[in-house]
Amino acid sequence: MKTNRQSGFTVVELVVTIVAAGVIIPAVALALANVIGINHRARDLTLASSVAQTETETLRSVGYNSLSTGTTSFTGQLPAAMGSPKSASYTISAPETGVKQIDITISYSDYGASHTFTYRSYISELGVGQ
Repeated sequence: MKTNRQSGFTVVELVVTIVAAGVIIPAVALALANVIGINHRARDLTLASSVAQTETETLRSVGYNSLSTGTTSFTGQLPAAMGSPKSASYTISAPETGVKQIDITISYSDYGASHTFTYRSYISELGVGQ
């Protein structure tokens, strides 16, 4: 006895597959977009932290007596990879005798949202850690 069977997918199987793909593909695309956004934010925060620490060490190497109070911009030292518009400045103040306070502020934009990174350090007349 010979049977005539055709192989292939039924219409129901094809519809179920298309619906499943229609749900899974956008969910994966959204997840990837979120991961990319988080990666950019982490990169910018890491860059801001690195620039602030480098600027602090530069100011410490100048020495206590060479630091004058006031605000100075160093926006030109920010990496091009950081989100624009961006700005960076530090303010040196003398909250008490023999101590100078350095406040570093770095602002940048990330996907239309503004972020500000602040960093504070102290330099004493006697040196670091005194």
